[in-house]
Amino acid sequence: MAIIDVKKILMDEIQKLTSRKDDFVKNPGKDFSRKRKISFSDVISNLISMEAGSIRSELLEYFSFSSDSPTTSAFIQQRDKVSQNAFEALFYSFTDAIYPANESGAYHFFAVDGSKVNIPMIIDSDEDYTYFSREDQCSFSQIHVDAIYDLDNLLYKGISFCPRKQNNEREAFHSMLDKLSFPQKSVFIFDRGYEGYALMAHISSQNQYFVIRAKDRKSGGIINGIPTPDTEQYDFIYDKIFVHRMKKAYKEHPERYHATHRTKSPYFLNSETKEYQMSFRVCRFKLDNGSYECLLTNLPPEEFNLNALKEIYHMRWGIETSFRYLKYTVGLNDFHTKKEEGIKQELWARLIMFNFCSKISKIVPHKEKTEKYEWTINFTNLALLCRKVLILGSEQIPAIEVLISKVISPVRPERNNPRNKKRRRPSSFNYKRR
Repeated sequence: MAIIDVKKILMDEIQKLTSRKDDFVKNPGKDFSRKRKISFSDVISNLISMEAGSIRSELLEYFSFSSDSPTTSAFIQQRDKVSQNAFEALFYSFTDAIYPANESGAYHFFAVDGSKVNIPMIIDSDEDYTYFSREDQCSFSQIHVDAIYDLDNLLYKGISFCPRKQNNEREAFHSMLDKLSFPQKSVFIFDRGYEGYALMAHISSQNQYFVIRAKDRKSGGIINGIPTPDTEQYDFIYDKIFVHRMKKAYKEHPERYHATHRTKSPYFLNSETKEYQMSFRVCRFKLDNGSYECLLTNLPPEEFNLNALKEIYHMRWGIETSFRYLKYTVGLNDFHTKKEEGIKQELWARLIMFNFCSKISKIVPHKEKTEKYEWTINFTNLALLCRKVLILGSEQIPAIEVLISKVISPVRPERNNPRNKKRRRPSSFNYKRR
């Protein structure tokens, strides 16, 4: 597969949407029924390729600086006719089309996490997006993005949005796990905050695997209610029948039963299910800095010892890196609207662009290893060139492919720099139109 093939897949998926555009517009049968300078497919393609500039500058570049380029007002009127569902459908259809088949039968690793995105003050919604970190601070708006990220193929597999105040990361994962299909032997890796019997039961019910960072002993988490060895490090299987209430018959066999809070989950204890049998590993190990980490997993111990679990959990950092690229390189922090529907359009568009760039990074040949370093495509420069791939003609793409193969950076896994956290507000709209 070459770059031109990836572009063709994306263009084909956009054309499929266009062929049934009445499913994705506000007024079916009326919107985009007349011939305009900006068609339905132009709205989709332009939003995907947009950078952080004004709408006018983005339109000029998209239409090759033609003197007949549409105006900013015309573009705004056209994009307001398109539902954000069009971009959501395109994201999943495009991702499925470029997703490689897992023919080897090996384990497939996914990281699950959420991230907050600062957005402009929404002018057509309620206060769910408004957030205060302190009472004496001015309010600001945020949307919460929950993601399932493929660590092997560097692609976002599942995405869920919600206002900051409605954030529930576990419920978002439950919804995505039911909605999407995953290859066999998928391993979902979670940070703290996701641990819960209902989530573990849901994953196990689909014959998949989990690795969850848990709170340590005496910290109020799951492990706090499990009898553990007195040693500093351990790895044992906890096999119990979980019940909501310890009746007399259960109390006579404490080695078999464990009382826990009943949830509303259809996969765990509920009004119909009084007992649920579950088996998982409880692990605790020492890190290089002297602290201890706890993990819950159902991976088989004969294939994954403690050192392997440490490496698997370390892989989870890939989703944090992807969020950084998504926000600051692809432009998730840069919006061209204050309308709720428009913000969601651009969120999906940035995710499509990220997967487009990631797929290209996996197929472009480049210098991979020397005596000193392994090399990888520089994602920042890659994103810049991939935008040009979407805009330029097919005859210019071979030159872009050569340029991409040269924008490489050394891989330095041992480098550990402190995180430089800076507060960043959404881009000003002094020069942008809604």
